[in-house]
Amino acid sequence: MSALEERVLIYAAVAVICAFGGVFLGPWIVVMTFLQIVAVIEALYWFGLPRTDTYRPREHRTLFH
Repeated sequence: MSALEERVLIYAAVAVICAFGGVFLGPWIVVMTFLQIVAVIEALYWFGLPRTDTYRPREHRTLFH
């Protein structure tokens, strides 16, 4: 399972949970909650990726970079 498939599965589960909350809270609150959760998941994913130095060729790197 790829990272994209895992994230889609997580988003589907979050959407189902938010849909159950929509019965009691209303659609606007559920949509905003879902968007906030998705934003946090994406931020954690992107900040958790390993750093890559693709902007500089390997032969031009110095000892300290």
